[in-house]
Amino acid sequence: MAPMLTFSADQLHAAATKIFRAAGADEANTKIVVDHLIDANLTGHDSHGVIRIPSYVRSIRNEQLAPSAKPEIVRETAAMTLVDANRTFGQVSALFATDAVVAKAKEHGVAIAGTFRGNHIGRLGYYPTRAAAQGVALLVAYGSLGGSGAPFGGRKGALGTNPISFGFPSEGLRGEAEGVQFFLLDFATTAVAAGKVSVARDKHEQLPPNSLIDKDGRPTTDPNALSQGGALLPFGGHKGYALSLMSVMLSRALIRAGEDTGEGAQGGAKVFFLAIDTNVFGDGAPAAASSVFEKVRATPPADGFDQVLIPGEPERRSADRRRKEGIPVAEDTWGAVTKTAAELGVSL
Repeated sequence: MAPMLTFSADQLHAAATKIFRAAGADEANTKIVVDHLIDANLTGHDSHGVIRIPSYVRSIRNEQLAPSAKPEIVRETAAMTLVDANRTFGQVSALFATDAVVAKAKEHGVAIAGTFRGNHIGRLGYYPTRAAAQGVALLVAYGSLGGSGAPFGGRKGALGTNPISFGFPSEGLRGEAEGVQFFLLDFATTAVAAGKVSVARDKHEQLPPNSLIDKDGRPTTDPNALSQGGALLPFGGHKGYALSLMSVMLSRALIRAGEDTGEGAQGGAKVFFLAIDTNVFGDGAPAAASSVFEKVRATPPADGFDQVLIPGEPERRSADRRRKEGIPVAEDTWGAVTKTAAELGVSL
């Protein structure tokens, strides 16, 4: 295992802010992106944290990402919002769409939104977490075609990692879980997220068996195989594959039908958002969710487990721990970040 360094959240926040400002991002966009990246590190999803800085800066240099651009609404109805991301940071456009769809759901009970001409939006769970704080359940689907994900029964990549996320608010739980205010599902539909492959590579670790094939379609645990023409397998076999295609239908297929809104509207990442006000059928849904959670958590733990957790609890616990103990970063990851900073004339 590679050596690890430890930083406080404030140290990483300051370093990332310097880099993105030097790369041309304005103050508002920089804050949104950096807040998101550090939150990912805090919640234990290092695959979507500061490890992303070099690739985002490369996208800026390649003019794929416009660091100070702002998303804009190009079409809307009472319960639908279509957003042109204008090639800005994905976190900026996704946050914009989240706030828009949550506001409409609060007014009309349910609402959808789509973004196009976007970039990588980071950890999907960030957006349902924001919605849950406002009493809104949110589904986010980010599907694409590509080479990183192999379809079930295939020996080559044809899909992206195609993550989905869904959050549902509750009134909180009693006892040890006090403070948990929502259920959070958030995962790639591949056996391992592409970002976690990068984390394993930087840590000099192998991937779990049955998660990756090499360029010849043979099983491998070498994380370097992905960038050498390999592909990630779907989690759960045909079930993960079906969820991957669902993500593609909701984002790439559905939003494609509405993206022709003028010059330069084609291309880029497309993301689907579905928001439901939890009071849409009447009061009591968050309280009912709490009762469900408490019943599930009362299940006796299996061997090797201390207790049954609700999806979303591991992230909260990680954030509590890392705020106190610091955030571990692989030396290879930090080396790539400092190299990017130096190329921009920034000293960390």
